[in-house]
Order: sequence, then C-alpha cells, then structure tokens
Amino acid sequence: MLWPNARIRHARNVELQERVAAARRDNPESEAWLGLLEAALGESEDSAMWETAVPAPVAERPVKAPVLAHTQVTLDGRAARGWVRRLLKLSPPVNPRRIDGLALLEAAVCHDDARIDALAVAGDAEPHALRVLGQMAALPLLQACARRLASELPATWWEGYCPLCGAWPVVAEYTGLERQRRLRCGRCGTGWAIPLLRCVFCDETDHDKLGYLTPEAGEQTRKIEVCHSCKGYVKGVTTVRALAPWAILLDDLTTVPLDVAALERGYRRPERPGYLIESRIVEQPPMRGWRRLEEVGGGWWRLLRRGLHHPPAPPPSSTDLRQGEA
Repeated sequence: MLWPNARIRHARNVELQERVAAARRDNPESEAWLGLLEAALGESEDSAMWETAVPAPVAERPVKAPVLAHTQVTLDGRAARGWVRRLLKLSPPVNPRRIDGLALLEAAVCHDDARIDALAVAGDAEPHALRVLGQMAALPLLQACARRLASELPATWWEGYCPLCGAWPVVAEYTGLERQRRLRCGRCGTGWAIPLLRCVFCDETDHDKLGYLTPEAGEQTRKIEVCHSCKGYVKGVTTVRALAPWAILLDDLTTVPLDVAALERGYRRPERPGYLIESRIVEQPPMRGWRRLEEVGGGWWRLLRRGLHHPPAPPPSSTDLRQGEA
C-alpha cells in the first residue's frame, strides 16, 4: 500500500527561504511560529491535492458574502488528515491523536474560534495554540482557492473584510506611483482596493476620526492606520509592487513592534472575522479496486487492466500459416 509522504515539505522558493532565514535571525523568539509557517508554505507549493479541492462558488449568495461563503469543499480525507497530523507534531504540547484533523481544518477555514476552542478542550490542548495551528493548516487550501477563484472575485469590493474568505486584512498596501490603498488578507493572500479615508472595520469616513501612528525611528514606509470611533487599527506599508502571499505573513511577523505600539495606545483588532463563511469540508468517496490502482499506479495499471480484460490473441500455429499460404 502506498502511504502519503509523512515528512514536512519545505518551500522551494529561494526568496522565501532567504526571508525566513532572516526572520529567524532577527526574531529568535518566533522560531516555533516560523516552523509552522514554513511547513504551511511548503505544503502550499505542492498544491495538487488542494487545487482539486477548490469548491465552486454558490450561485445565489448575498451581495456582501465572500466567494467561499456556504461552499462545500470535497477533498481526500486521508491525505488532509495526514497533513494536519504532520503539522500538529511540530507543536509538542498538542497530541495529534486527540484532535480530529478534518474538524480542525473546517473550523479554521471558517475562522470559527469557538469550534477550535471546543476541539482544544476535547483534545486537552491549549486553545490559542490550536487556533494558530488551525490557521496554518488551512493556509494551503485557502491559497489554492485564491489562485483558482481569482476570476470569481467581484470587480469592486467596498467591504473591509476579504472578498474570498471573509477575514480582516493584516496590512494595507500603498503600491506604485499612485499609492493606491489595497488591503491584503493574511490567510489567502487576496488583495482588494478600498477608499483612502475609510475605516476598514466600522466604515467611518470622518477624517477627524481617522488617523495614523508612525514609528519613532522615522521609518517612512511604515505606519499604523487607526480609527478613533471603533478603536481599530491596521498596519500600512508602502511598496514598489504588491507583496507575494507568503510575504504578507512574514511582514506581519517582522512588524510586531507596530502592533505593540497600537495596543499600548488602546487600539485593537476585532476578535471575530468580518464575515463567517460557514463552509463545509467533506471527504471524497474512497476509490476501490481497479480505480484505486489506476490512480496510484498511473498508466502501468491501466495497461495491465486492459490486458486482463482483453487478452492478446495467441500466436498463429503452423497449420494456420499453411492455410493462409493456400
């Protein structure tokens, strides 16, 4: 029997490897988080299983609903559980045998922290740690959805939450000469434009109630956008070009001092996602018999099956040859 690869896959992107190495050097206290992120990004690169699991959007969904709202994701349950198990093994306090991998994956895709906390209690795990693990486990699937469903995104999106997965953005980008403001999702990497003078979280547009904080060191490419109405904040960065999906999460890690500065001044990020997408994850029916062998063995099994059902004709005998000559 052929079992899924039990090892963690490592990212092949050279730039990503260099950025992770730099983050490890500059943020040694974040080693555990970086190990999980590196594993998730490596799994995302080997995306065949996740690409086939991308669901079709629901035809009649509310106007403000993200593309993944109420979708059904059908995937290889055995392979998905194997991936979650490998990831959980990177965090020793969590016992992979006591966590339902598919249930964790579904709750994380839906950004349902209450369900993740319930799984943590049942599995005798620390809830916050399992939330982080769940989001890392969902990363390959969500990024595959972003690649495959990009054409399904609305041409204009005025909401502060992600038009694909419903999460709040982790950063506001200001790119190019125009410095257009684009929000970026840290889960799926999706980006969308939003007006400059508008709060991401409460839609406040009064410029007297909107502001920003800048680093004391005089860093010109970084700032913290704040709203005095809802006390929300989001980090901002000026870039030449849009960040790659993997770079968004690394950038979020390396700018933690900005989060600390915002929190010390009473600003915060919402605990709940912008939109609960309520997606479902189901297992695809298991393949049995010849179908399973063809899937695993490829062309050789198909040739063998064809040969068994349609055996070749026996070679001609000497009598047959003489009759043919006559």
